[in-house]
Amino acid sequence: MEGNSHECKEITRIRRIGYKQRQSAAGRHATASLPVPLCATRHPSAPEASASAKTNYRRNAETMTKKVKNTRLNAVGHKGARAKSQASKLMAVAMDLFCQRDFASVTIKDIARAAKVNSALIYYYFKDKEDLFRVMIEHAILQALDNYSRLKARHTDPTDLINDWFENNVEMSVLMRKLVKIMIDYSHSSVRVASVETLIRRFYKVETSIISTGVRQGVARGIFKGVDPERTALFISVHLDGIMVASMVRPNFDITAAMNELRRVFWQRVGHPVKRAA
Repeated sequence: MEGNSHECKEITRIRRIGYKQRQSAAGRHATASLPVPLCATRHPSAPEASASAKTNYRRNAETMTKKVKNTRLNAVGHKGARAKSQASKLMAVAMDLFCQRDFASVTIKDIARAAKVNSALIYYYFKDKEDLFRVMIEHAILQALDNYSRLKARHTDPTDLINDWFENNVEMSVLMRKLVKIMIDYSHSSVRVASVETLIRRFYKVETSIISTGVRQGVARGIFKGVDPERTALFISVHLDGIMVASMVRPNFDITAAMNELRRVFWQRVGHPVKRAA
């Protein structure tokens, strides 16, 4: 009975949040009374409760749960700062679990348990596990792409651009390692999400374009020898993935040392003196 009461209170709390957000989105600021929560009505376990009352209570509880799921806002961006923070926390916990295990073996209950929240809260922000996975991986890729965009914007010298790109990948190695692990698992799963696949292609396209653009500019200025920009960029991108995979399977693997070695190989390939980390 205590468990039912707790669940009912949680559903009522989430329903109130959704109600307030709908009022705000519609521009209605006047106070309005909420429907009476189920917990505020006489509980059907009371002695005078009839069998039909108990049945109605169960049906009402199921209806309320469905309404909570159906009225949740799919776009996390439409929520307030506090809600965004909660959604980000859930995505971070989910990412850690997906990296430790794999997509198929992780359940919503596992994520809720690790985040120390009720499963109903996850369903408020995300439709299901697939939706959570989609939003999570999109968020991680967009974060990496945002860093790449800032990187390109602050450099005009090709050697500085490429050297900073290497440094950026060292600084973001924790995120990149998780992202590569999840993308590997995703590529072997039966789940296919068009938006995720589009972002993965975009991620690698932007990554290689930074290197190829820098190489092309260096060759044009006579700083680098005449190497193929696209092939060089692909060579570095593939080896970067290899470093991230090696860090998952090799004990005590030093990502920074491996990245510095890849950097050294790159400068040799383009015929430029080795440029050390800043």
